[in-house]
Amino acid sequence: MAKRTKAKPAGNVRPSGIAGGGNAWSRRLLETFVAVAQTGSMSAAAEQLGLSQPAVSQAVSALENATGTQLFDRTVRPPKLTLQARSLLPYAIAVTESIERLEAALALDGKGQLPSLHIGMLNSFAATLGPYVINPLRDVALEWSVTTNYFNTRFDALAARRVDFIITADESPVPPDIERMPILSEPFLLVLPKAYRKTNVLIKQVTNDLDMIRFGRDAYMTARLDRYLQEHGANLRSRYQFDTIEAALQMVASGLGWCLLTPLAVFRAIERGENIRVIAPPGRLIDRTIEVACRRGEGRHVAEQIRSAAATALRVHFLPVIAKTLGQAKGMIKVP
Repeated sequence: MAKRTKAKPAGNVRPSGIAGGGNAWSRRLLETFVAVAQTGSMSAAAEQLGLSQPAVSQAVSALENATGTQLFDRTVRPPKLTLQARSLLPYAIAVTESIERLEAALALDGKGQLPSLHIGMLNSFAATLGPYVINPLRDVALEWSVTTNYFNTRFDALAARRVDFIITADESPVPPDIERMPILSEPFLLVLPKAYRKTNVLIKQVTNDLDMIRFGRDAYMTARLDRYLQEHGANLRSRYQFDTIEAALQMVASGLGWCLLTPLAVFRAIERGENIRVIAPPGRLIDRTIEVACRRGEGRHVAEQIRSAAATALRVHFLPVIAKTLGQAKGMIKVP
């Protein structure tokens, strides 16, 4: 049988430093080249990189040997980039920056700054406490994207990776790969027009006197609220359905109906002096739990920071206002 020989590269094709030269194109060499080019001298680059000047010079020479290209003209002082080096510089910068972004992305479970963070945030939370939570965490990521879209504040949005974290009151079944941390538990209260002055208000009486205004699209929460209202003998006929809290509150303030909302959803309207009354109906109350959730094994330390910032915001900016405006509800609100 004839002996087989390996084919040789044709012409003067030179093997790639990455593929055929081990670590000849290492990140260290590229970063050193970029630093010298950007600072204008090897001594300045050495100071920037925390290296000795001979180490910088050796790194540049190693990269020149690996590429077969003269990068600096050493006949002038300080050495200047050659024409070919100037053409290579943008690509070297792109490579080193890409590596930095890759490391930042891998730092989701570490302590590094993330390049971007995508959060689905419950509308009532974003409109009231959002700034107080994001501000102390602003250095967690270079860019923040916060959405209050209903579909992006659900567990399935997290599972489908449309967002990285959610602050949610989602009542749907929780996928097994989702980890949750409670932020707040709060009751649903009756929100009535200020002109509705009846005392000792019963839910059954209110539903007979005023049209019901619904807010929200969570089918599980709606079913739970309906069961609660049925327990109180309420007429479940609803005339209006709104997607935003502000719209529902304006309807109530104008005297067109009543709704069930939580303290977090209404306390800004009370501060503004809207024409609404908020009372706790007698008997058992129904509540909701707001949580921060992440994918199991991804970003728990960020979720813990979000929960901690939220707890601080609740205690500093929310509970004192509730004590003044909705004193009856303060003891019903739980912050873990």
